[in-house]
Order: sequence, then structure tokens, then C-alpha cells
Amino acid sequence: MRDHMEERSQGATEYLLMLGAVLVVVAGIVFSIYVASQGLGSNVSGQIDNVMDNVIIPGLAGMLL
Repeated sequence: MRDHMEERSQGATEYLLMLGAVLVVVAGIVFSIYVASQGLGSNVSGQIDNVMDNVIIPGLAGMLL
């Protein structure tokens, strides 16, 4: 009976270690996506500002004149 309990506790420990490893990997992936989206967001924002300043606003000013 004792061996059966030791096997179950070892199985539970291994399961929790694997679950912890999976959670660490998922957290790393989520963090990487977050960092990449922050960089991409600022880049896209800069491009939008550039288009607004160089294309849209001068085009609107040209239409008014």
C-alpha cells in the first residue's frame, strides 16, 4: 500500500512540475508578443503621423485654396 501512495505522490509532483514548466513557457510567449506589439504600435503610430503631416494635411490645404 505504501508503494502505491509514493507512486501517486511522485506522479502528482511530476504533473505539477510539468504544469509549472508549461505556464513559464506560455508566460514567456505572452511577454514576447506584448513587447513586439508595443514596438509595432509605436512604429505604426509614427507612420500615421508622418502620413498625416506630409500627405493628408497638405492635400486638405490644397483643396481649400
